[in-house]
Amino acid sequence: MRITDQIVQDITRETVGEDAVKIVDFLKDKKNISEFKIAEKIKGEINHIRNILYRLHSKNLVTYIKKKDRQKGWYISYWTFNRKRVKDLIDITKKDKLTMLKERLEKEEANKGNFFMCTSACIRLSFQDATEFEFKCPECGKLLNQIDNAKTIETIKKNIKELEKRKR
Repeated sequence: MRITDQIVQDITRETVGEDAVKIVDFLKDKKNISEFKIAEKIKGEINHIRNILYRLHSKNLVTYIKKKDRQKGWYISYWTFNRKRVKDLIDITKKDKLTMLKERLEKEEANKGNFFMCTSACIRLSFQDATEFEFKCPECGKLLNQIDNAKTIETIKKNIKELEKRKR
């Protein structure tokens, strides 16, 4: 799989957040860029930029080195985008989505026809949860109606198939 800029942006958005995309775009072809320079170029507050950089680092999308500023005496972090990590992150995200969808499918199939929804669509509850609220919506107080979850099951199965078909 060729890792395009769009794929990098999509996985960054999905795993770290929308606010991280512009930092990754800025860093992608550079090495060891000071957090202050990043903040200046992105036009962001340094503390907010650091927060995003640490979130990116938690997913190993960036690496950094710290150097002591000789004049001021404090440490400055220099950041580099880790392009090699993108493919791994795509695989991990796909695996996590599949696991979540399969667990949800199992729950939906085990409780087929035993879901209840408020007439205003505030909330959807299992039979057990609906009984705890005496079949009244905990949000608006309206009566809960039994719903058919066959379409939900089909949609989940379709999503699982699509994810499993996707190439690496």
